[in-house]
Amino acid sequence: MNEKGQSWPEAMLSLAIIMVIFSSLLPMAMKLTTSVVAKKHAMIAAQTSYQAAIYYRASGQTTGVRTHEDLDYHWTVNEEEICVLYENLRGASNHCVSV
Repeated sequence: MNEKGQSWPEAMLSLAIIMVIFSSLLPMAMKLTTSVVAKKHAMIAAQTSYQAAIYYRASGQTTGVRTHEDLDYHWTVNEEEICVLYENLRGASNHCVSV
């Protein structure tokens, strides 16, 4: 740094650091958060299939809907498995568990 203010190499170094942050760290953080959200939806679908099994054993109910954080999880029970259908960031997902 000289007496007149910030020098040209210091400005380029600052610009390079900012470019590294926005070109690598920010997309990596976005990818990580979308992965965590997808895992969260899968976990809630697993919980929904567990609750569906309870409803099926207790009352014989074969279909239902669970709403969690404004997202609907539609579940159905047939002779062999319990399936939960829900919308995620990539489209519709289906989570099935054998009975």
